[in-house]
Amino acid sequence: MVRWDWIPPPRRLEELERSDRVLAAAGIGRWSRDLSQPHIVCDAICRVHCGLPADGPVDPAQVRERIHPEDLERVWDAARRSMEERAPFELRFRTRPSAEAPSRWLHVTGSVFHDAAGRARHFEGISQDITAERQLEESLRQTLIEKNDSLQNLELINRTGQALGAELQLEKLVQGVTDAATQLTRAAFGAFFYNVLDERGNAYMLYTLSGVPREAFANFPMPRSTRVFEPTFKGEGIIRSDDITKDPRYGHNAPRRGMPEGHLPVRSYLAVPVTSRSGEVIGGLFFGHPTPGVFTAREERLVAGLAAQVAVAMDNARLFQRVQEAVTSRDTFLSIASHELRTPITSMKLLSQHMRKRIDANDPAAFTRERVTRMVEQTERSIDRLARLVDDMLDISRIAAGRLQLHLDQVDLGDLTRDVVDRFEQQLTGAGHTLTLRLAPGLVGRWDRVRLEQVLANLLTNALKYAPGTPLTVSLQARDDHAVLEVEDRGPGIAPGDQHRIFERFERLVTASEVSGLGLGLHIARHIVEGHGGRIHVRSAVGDGARFFVELPLAGPPDATPA
Repeated sequence: MVRWDWIPPPRRLEELERSDRVLAAAGIGRWSRDLSQPHIVCDAICRVHCGLPADGPVDPAQVRERIHPEDLERVWDAARRSMEERAPFELRFRTRPSAEAPSRWLHVTGSVFHDAAGRARHFEGISQDITAERQLEESLRQTLIEKNDSLQNLELINRTGQALGAELQLEKLVQGVTDAATQLTRAAFGAFFYNVLDERGNAYMLYTLSGVPREAFANFPMPRSTRVFEPTFKGEGIIRSDDITKDPRYGHNAPRRGMPEGHLPVRSYLAVPVTSRSGEVIGGLFFGHPTPGVFTAREERLVAGLAAQVAVAMDNARLFQRVQEAVTSRDTFLSIASHELRTPITSMKLLSQHMRKRIDANDPAAFTRERVTRMVEQTERSIDRLARLVDDMLDISRIAAGRLQLHLDQVDLGDLTRDVVDRFEQQLTGAGHTLTLRLAPGLVGRWDRVRLEQVLANLLTNALKYAPGTPLTVSLQARDDHAVLEVEDRGPGIAPGDQHRIFERFERLVTASEVSGLGLGLHIARHIVEGHGGRIHVRSAVGDGARFFVELPLAGPPDATPA
């Protein structure tokens, strides 16, 4: 605490101590000068601000030496005016702690106290380090000086920032940022590439384009994981090059070892990763110009700022998109579930009403063995259907909550396959299927038998629905350290664009009126297989049937323990 020339009463002393703690927490220093004394009293923070020694007396000459020469006259003028006008003073000036250290900006305020005769007797004030604030101001000032169009740029940034806060449609949001950033950087073109990898892990999806028509990129493949592109999609930092063709990372990939023929000419190059709040690299903003040296540190700063804003906005937009999808999924589920549940309930209700009429009519024919057996079988089928629907709904709830448990044991996959096929024999025969089994013996793995039975049952049910009456082949073979189960039908086939979609929730290739079910079977099967550390996929072409493959590691899931 600063020591003064007078001793305050205890209550006042406590107030001063609290005041000192508040000021220290805010990084504010305190100083005073009794004009009848040769020294200035400074607390520890004020000493740091001025670059003064941590201990010992401080005389005015020491302070004067540390004030920047360009600001010295202005500081003393402010002190002189304060004494003459008997008014508080406030000013900002630079200090230099040493010849080698960078200048520090201070904001100093204070008051001068006079005696009864009107003579200045005492100075007292506070200091605050505003170096960061001044650096920011200087950066903005330099930007305004360097570019005649800075005002328009700031207006554009402001409009873009407002749009980012209001826009929840992802494509509009990203397109607006790409357009704004292309204009700000004076690039010939700009693009945003999503960080989406293909199966080989080397392609990225063009999402938005600005400055040139989309056709300019139509005949070229997506960028690969080259030395130039990879740092951006890994979030390793910004790349700015005056001439990318002379960059040591350029031109190392066959076959062209550079830009393909007909590609837009690019010499100046700027690439900025867009990273979400969770650390995920969403994608990258890329800018090009045929002239070298177009992009400077200014453009880099502007795009980096926009990239940070757009990352937050994209997080919000994607969250909004997921909420919309969840609402749509809920509505879809309720619609499908109500339809599917109504069918067996209606069947049982009609059967019950029919029996009630026969009983009321005292019809003896209603109680023959054959009729009762048939009605019981119809009721059992309706109950089985309801049970399957409820099981599917419970499974999808467990999957959504991450609680789909596996009870692992040694399972012979060949025996399991025969058991499931035997249970389906009557249904398959009734639907006109011929079935061929090709099962390699002795394929035993650490799996959940009940869940794998469910997977195969879902695949056979899928064939019954979509490929009735066609030949079916169920095969089992070993491949390295995996078992591969295949179910092949000769039905209508699946278009390439639908082959990924059929494993999502509530997805069916035909309407609910054509095929029954919730559209959950393949989705549940995928999660069961993936839970085992395996993979399920389909190979198909329209008109050429479909082959579903289930690949399971013989050792079971790598990180699971028996439940």
